[in-house]
Amino acid sequence: MANRRALALYIVIVLVSMLFSFVAKRGIPTVARNGAVIGSVSSAGTRTIARRSFSFSSSSWSPKSTGGSSKSFTTATGAAASASAAAAATNYDNALTSVLHYEVAVAYQPKDREESNLFKKKHNKPSPALESPSGEDNLFVSKELGQGYLAVGVADGVGGWSEAGYDSSAISRELCASFRAKFEASEDLANVTPKQLLSKAFEEITHSPKVEIGGTTACFGILTPDKKLKVSNLGDSWCGLFRDYQLINESHFQTHNFNTPYQLAKIPKQIVRQAELEGRRYIIDSPELADEYVWDLQSGDVIMFATDGVTDNVIPKDIEIFLKDQLDEKSNKLDEVAQLFVKEVVKVSKDTNFPSAFAQELSRLTGQKYLGGKEDDITVVLVKVK
Repeated sequence: MANRRALALYIVIVLVSMLFSFVAKRGIPTVARNGAVIGSVSSAGTRTIARRSFSFSSSSWSPKSTGGSSKSFTTATGAAASASAAAAATNYDNALTSVLHYEVAVAYQPKDREESNLFKKKHNKPSPALESPSGEDNLFVSKELGQGYLAVGVADGVGGWSEAGYDSSAISRELCASFRAKFEASEDLANVTPKQLLSKAFEEITHSPKVEIGGTTACFGILTPDKKLKVSNLGDSWCGLFRDYQLINESHFQTHNFNTPYQLAKIPKQIVRQAELEGRRYIIDSPELADEYVWDLQSGDVIMFATDGVTDNVIPKDIEIFLKDQLDEKSNKLDEVAQLFVKEVVKVSKDTNFPSAFAQELSRLTGQKYLGGKEDDITVVLVKVK
């Protein structure tokens, strides 16, 4: 009898742990089992890089696939009004951009959402994340400056704030818009770094009425005329550099705990104080904690910026297979490749039998076997070096 009770207790603990793991990343404050708070203002956090050891067959990268969502994602051939509205909401001008040294394509698809009753009750209108073409994700592609400078990037808003009645998509959208504007106003393009601009952009939105409250990750880059890529990454969005369709460089995930990334946050002081009185703290990381990278580029290189809707589902090997198949063997246009990639990631994110990266990590941590994709907003900026 005692053994049965112990087994039942163990099962309950595992199930509860699994539940908290799934919601922790997009929850607001996250508290550890010992009462200590995960993600305090202190810079002391555990930095982890998930190593994933599985993939799916290249046969799943079929252009005949229909994906798995009732929502459509932005295409270069879509209706002009729809494309214009989407571009305005996601801080880019065209789904396919060709400049002196680079070709850039964007694609995204929000996850299926239900209306937040709390948000609707508070604001008497639908949650903005429901109306955003990229959900709580956002992206930007700047105008070309000088003799070939370009800035691109992705950001992922913390969804838990929508459950508290706030616009969780505002901070990622406004951070991208501010970064783009500051890059395009830069006078010293040769020396400016994405980390410097990230810091200035975040400072601006902390005083902007357009963002009431929220948190976001950020993976931003600057491409130069001499074919270099400067990257600043905070959190678990991702940038990878592929040469001859092989991953040769990538940014590292920054996390405080499993499924709890570093994140920039704007939280009113009274809410922070109330949390402290209750023994809780919010995750509020500084732009200074962002990792920086500088990579040399060559003609033919492919760069991908992606939110964790991609990396929680597929691994670099899958991306390598896909890029080779679509760009080398089929010679598709870059915007078509980006759109198809997002469509296929959406498809596996909804597959309950797919061994996603998220399921693999959860299996490793709990000792139990889990399968299934992880549904999320999926956003990609794809760059090809000419």
